[in-house]
This record gives sequence, C-alpha cells and structure tokens, in this order.
Amino acid sequence: MTPNAIAENFNTTRQAVSKHLRILTECELVKQEQRGREIYYSLEIDKMKEIDKWIEQFRKIWETRFNQLDDLLATIKKNEK
Repeated sequence: MTPNAIAENFNTTRQAVSKHLRILTECELVKQEQRGREIYYSLEIDKMKEIDKWIEQFRKIWETRFNQLDDLLATIKKNEK
C-alpha cells in the first residue's frame, strides 16, 4: 500500500504515517518498493512472526497477571456487598 492508502485507514496525518513507516522500514518490519512515482509498502511477514514469537512469552505472563487481578477485583467487589 502507499502511505496515502495506509493513512486513509487511520485517524492521523499522512506525515505521521510516513514517520511510522520510516521507523518500521529501519527495523526491517516493512519493505518499500518504488513503482513509478509511488512507493509501496508491504509487511515482512517472517520478521513479524519472529516478533510475535518473542512477545508470546510476555503475553502469557501478562494474561496470568490480568486474570489474577480480575479475581482480586471480583473478591473485593463481592466483599463490599
């Protein structure tokens, strides 16, 4: 997609989208391809999978902590009645 096409999907400016795309390109999470006057961006799926795998370990920790917090809040709410 072009930066303009991407920006249409978000409540932000094209300049903000371009800034994010520049950072994502530097991190090799997206690649850019020049086609005529337009630059098209696409995801680097293998890199995204690598990040997802790395984040998964933290996701499990946070899900456990949120479940514990839910239990605690339910207990507090029950005791207030």
